[in-house]
Amino acid sequence: MQLTEHFTLEEMLRSDTASKKNIENRISAEEVNNLQKLCQKVLEPLRQHFGKPIRINSGFRCKALNEAVGGAKNSYHTKGRAVDIPMHPGWLAYIRDHLPHTELINEGSWIHVAL
Repeated sequence: MQLTEHFTLEEMLRSDTASKKNIENRISAEEVNNLQKLCQKVLEPLRQHFGKPIRINSGFRCKALNEAVGGAKNSYHTKGRAVDIPMHPGWLAYIRDHLPHTELINEGSWIHVAL
């Protein structure tokens, strides 16, 4: 399912941990809607500004998957409101200064952004 021009639901649900641990990463319609808003308001504008594809390291996580990866109990990932993306020059500052976000965390090699 295409969420926006450059982002799909499938990439938001993909998880090596879920595959290895046989966890079904189930998502509700409300959570899909949240992911679509995140793509529209943050990821698409970021991609368009820098002209580079964005790989999703971690998108939606059902509660079992979030627990398996050691995520925070009330993580925005479990609501479809957060993604982790690779760290690239300028991305963190651009999100901070120009795009809406609820959380923005520099995780070293990746950026956690929630809306």
